[in-house]
Amino acid sequence: MGPDPGGKGDDFELPAQAPLILVIEDDPTQRLLSSSVLRSAGYEVLEAEDGPTGLELARQAKPALIVCDVMMPGLNGYQLVAALKLEAALSTIPVILLTAMTERAHVRTGMTAGADDYLSKPFRAAELRRAVAALLAKREVQRAQYDRDFEKKMSTALQAQQDALSLRYEKRLMQELNERWSAQDDTNLEVRYDNATVLLVDLFSSINHRFPLAQRFSATRRVYQAASDTLYLFGASRLVPAGNDLLAIFPDTGEAGAAHTGLLAVRAALGLQKIVNAAFHSVAPESARGDVAYPPVTIALYGGTVTLVHIKDPLHGGEGLTFASGEALDAVRALGAHARTESWQICCAKEVISGFSEWVVTGGAALVSRGDAMELVPVIELHALEQE
Repeated sequence: MGPDPGGKGDDFELPAQAPLILVIEDDPTQRLLSSSVLRSAGYEVLEAEDGPTGLELARQAKPALIVCDVMMPGLNGYQLVAALKLEAALSTIPVILLTAMTERAHVRTGMTAGADDYLSKPFRAAELRRAVAALLAKREVQRAQYDRDFEKKMSTALQAQQDALSLRYEKRLMQELNERWSAQDDTNLEVRYDNATVLLVDLFSSINHRFPLAQRFSATRRVYQAASDTLYLFGASRLVPAGNDLLAIFPDTGEAGAAHTGLLAVRAALGLQKIVNAAFHSVAPESARGDVAYPPVTIALYGGTVTLVHIKDPLHGGEGLTFASGEALDAVRALGAHARTESWQICCAKEVISGFSEWVVTGGAALVSRGDAMELVPVIELHALEQE
């Protein structure tokens, strides 16, 4: 490190709070000098003597910035930067590379690897302080911009939710499409939904498995009513029993977009967990309530095409039955089976959350075969939405 007469000639300002800086340098003298300069500037400093140790410290401490030598045994500076970029929790940490190599090719190699700044040895103490302060300031600007963008998106989503919930609740219950069924004179009626988000919950199988035969009717009625009220409240346009499952359809009308439809479906799934759990507790015998401490259903979410076919029965009042079919139904059933196998409560196709993935708290991830098709669907285990 070169001389720094007085050490106060730059315009560096001490940080209000002490960010943590990780110094990775195999030369003990250079490591001591760099760390001393940064500590004297008011920063907290961690030290590592090689690349592997530095990478592990970065994982543990999540520093605000890393100062790293290039030429080190085990893991050089370029390799360390590449390793950081592969880990989501570390990929945004700014990195300053230090090296005695001054050729332009080496500088370009460092920048291509993902470094944010580059200092050639020997460097002045003021240069290091200015480089660190500049990168930390830049990071704060980026973070502030992200917060503003996130707040704007959240405000838009909450406004959309408020608008949806302001509609008369009674009109949401079995009106919008059910009236279309009864208004038809044809024996059969088919309605196709393109780009719909479908939600499948294994509602009836859970009742059959958890309640004795004498209690299943009342339990089915109570739990189904709670589930249907919740799904319609959050924007489902149609509910269709599908074997032991209940299928809810959230059609993309094109007015709000698929991301909005997916958000409504995700919120419905999370709300459904709580409501169905409470409904099960309210009807379960005292001896069985310990068995339903957690939501006793699995939920699957997928976006695609689904068709409803209503077949009237002229011999019994003409009401008939409604059946669902289509690639979305096959896929969402495959996702539901995966959720039960892996003990996931909610299995969601990643495409459903593509417009608001930064809000979603997730667990596991997998690729699931879409029904009979060979195509693999990327899915995630959904836990919560951060804005809730």
